[in-house]
Amino acid sequence: MRSLDNLLMLMFLSVILICAPATATEMVSADHQYNLGEGEVLEDDLLVAGGTIMIDGDVSGDLIAAGGNIEVAGRVDDDAWIAGGSLIIGGEIGDDLRAAGGDIRLRGSVADNAMIAGGTITSSSNSDVGGDLDVAGGSVEIAGHVGSDLSCGGGSVVIGGTVDGNATIYADDIRILQSARIQGDLEYTSDKEIEIPAGTVLGNVVYKRSEKKVEDIYSKTTSSIISFLSILLIGLLMVRFTGNTTVRVSDTIATQILKSLGSGVLLLIAIPLVAMILMITVIGIPLGLIVLVSYMVILYISKIFVGLAIGRRILTYAKQEISSPYWHLVVGLIVIAFATKLPLIGFLISLIVILAGLGALVMTWKSIDESKSR
Repeated sequence: MRSLDNLLMLMFLSVILICAPATATEMVSADHQYNLGEGEVLEDDLLVAGGTIMIDGDVSGDLIAAGGNIEVAGRVDDDAWIAGGSLIIGGEIGDDLRAAGGDIRLRGSVADNAMIAGGTITSSSNSDVGGDLDVAGGSVEIAGHVGSDLSCGGGSVVIGGTVDGNATIYADDIRILQSARIQGDLEYTSDKEIEIPAGTVLGNVVYKRSEKKVEDIYSKTTSSIISFLSILLIGLLMVRFTGNTTVRVSDTIATQILKSLGSGVLLLIAIPLVAMILMITVIGIPLGLIVLVSYMVILYISKIFVGLAIGRRILTYAKQEISSPYWHLVVGLIVIAFATKLPLIGFLISLIVILAGLGALVMTWKSIDESKSR
């Protein structure tokens, strides 16, 4: 990955891919604390969410964890997907690691590739990543071992460890310490050239001047994160306060997807035309503006209904007995967030989501009105 956008996209997409085919997963929701004690062995995948999560034992499958404070001191045999405010990864990850958080400290080992995004990221001198390490954050310090290539993007990047392959760095402030050893090439992009201690880079050094590179990455990343969190918050409030209606719209999408899409196409064209006709007359301008604003709001929230339908289908396919619409919404919106960022087909997927949500919402309203009139 060469940008934080792609890094986050791959990380969340991986979560969905693992959830979909899973047939045996331990799922835990802890309000305060979850602890897999030292010496305990979970012969299964583990999906856990909570305030504080402590993994001191062994997880024989994959680990998916989300919480305020997370510490992994034990072993995860397969992949680990971890997201939270503060992360400490001091154990062993048997395959790939994907992590996102505010403060991330890698102190243990990762057998294969690691992708990490956060505010402050520290890879200690004891850390060991067997494959590629892709990092993006505000402040990044790499003091451990990287078995293949290293890619860093951030405001400040300090390299003091060993990289067996090539290193690619995008940052405002870059420092290569005397303790660093980059076996391959170093390519860095910044607004100024840096001093590289002799003997720290065995390959070629390539400097590219770009004052806006890092700013663009941060801008896109911040926009994507804010957009996702905004629609998630609105969706959670809708489920909380208009649960029955919101769920009914998602049911319409699940059971009448083609009809929803057809209705959505007609409405997508008809509503703006009606608003324009209203605004032709002076008296109709306020009403036309109200119609347009309502139209834009409905288009925006349409993904919430589609997200609920997708999330429920995925969790049902995964044979997980999770009836909470909140979980359905989270899973579904993550899928949509990634699908709409895919190259070439992302725009088409966005259009389908809008059409399905718009059509299903109007169909459901019509059904409710007909039921009340009987």
